[in-house]
Amino acid sequence: MVYPATGGLMMAEASWPAAAQPVRVAFMETDDYKNRPYAPPRFILAQDGKIVLSAVGNSGWRERMWPRIAEITGTA
Repeated sequence: MVYPATGGLMMAEASWPAAAQPVRVAFMETDDYKNRPYAPPRFILAQDGKIVLSAVGNSGWRERMWPRIAEITGTA
């Protein structure tokens, strides 16, 4: 039997390592998750256990996530 990956697996507790569980829980409380729970690909930037930014899709990575990572790491 084959179980194809689905968007629902992304937020399943078993899909996340124990150390990342607080990020999963915090993200599930955001409007971004509530409005588009299974939008792939999804990128989540967390710092100190808090969601800093969430972006969806390739353009979300390019236009929002990558610049924010560069800003936070001082590589912009």
